Amino acid sequence: MNNNNKSSTADLPVPAFQVHWEQGSTQATETIYWEPAQSVTQPHPPSKLRNALASLHTDTTHVEVSDLDWVAPASLRFTPNRVGFSALVSSTSAIRYGYAQEQSIRSNAVGNLLFMLPGQEIHAQIEPGRLSTVTCSFNTTYAESILGPLDQLSHAQLHNALDLRSSLISSILLRLMQEALYPGAISQAVAESFGHAILTECAHWLKAQDDRPPTIGQLTARELQIIEQYLAGLSGKSPSVAELASACGFSERYFAKLFRDQTGISISHYLKAVQISRAKVLLLETDLPLKEIAYRLGYSTAANFSSSFRATTGTTPGQFRKPN
Repeated sequence: MNNNNKSSTADLPVPAFQVHWEQGSTQATETIYWEPAQSVTQPHPPSKLRNALASLHTDTTHVEVSDLDWVAPASLRFTPNRVGFSALVSSTSAIRYGYAQEQSIRSNAVGNLLFMLPGQEIHAQIEPGRLSTVTCSFNTTYAESILGPLDQLSHAQLHNALDLRSSLISSILLRLMQEALYPGAISQAVAESFGHAILTECAHWLKAQDDRPPTIGQLTARELQIIEQYLAGLSGKSPSVAELASACGFSERYFAKLFRDQTGISISHYLKAVQISRAKVLLLETDLPLKEIAYRLGYSTAANFSSSFRATTGTTPGQFRKPN
């Protein structure tokens, strides 16, 4: 008799998500399953948070296209139990989300890609509107056979998973969405093949993100590269310390301490130096008037730019440009 109970327990499907949601005075906790109805002995209770337009299921991989209408603002806390990749296909709503243990909040937009990890609770605020998503999730054991142990991911890897930048994975998800909406004789084989491709590409992404520091309390070469790339891609106003900290996956205070300890200067001083360096390039290599240069560098007026430039270099922009 005990053996039979053990067998039936082992056969119980693993839920895809545990979700607690609040909408106005209404709140509830739901367990969401993604197994097809024919694969379970007990039907799952209906979910207010799931409206599957189409789904495609194999032993390792599940693809689901979902469409939900939110008639009022809602707050969600959801914890994945499977490895998953979700892309926002269309939206008339605004979404803000982040990990429960972090202060960093992101805004979701069409095309954004979310890499969901088992046990990592995510908080989300959703405004009224319609959301359409495509999600591909995997049996965790199968996913880890390709990705490696997920409990060993670095802080930055976890942080960047909230906004995974991969045009290839996004394209594969859209292809899987079409397969789920219009299934054919080989749809399960397509889901298995493309699902494997998603995990393989994610393994490459994790390798590129693998910036666990060789010495505790130091910014890694990867994090320093993120800072340089962030600054190089910006025009206009210099980024705030908070923005750079978020890009590297740290709190603002901890990031500023790491930067000062490692470089010997404050991050604000470094940002000012970068801004002045850009000013020198514009002064020497262009004929732009000071007003235009000030605007491009994010200064409110040419006078403010001149004052800042002089305080840093000991000379005015005009004096710097003239002899050169």
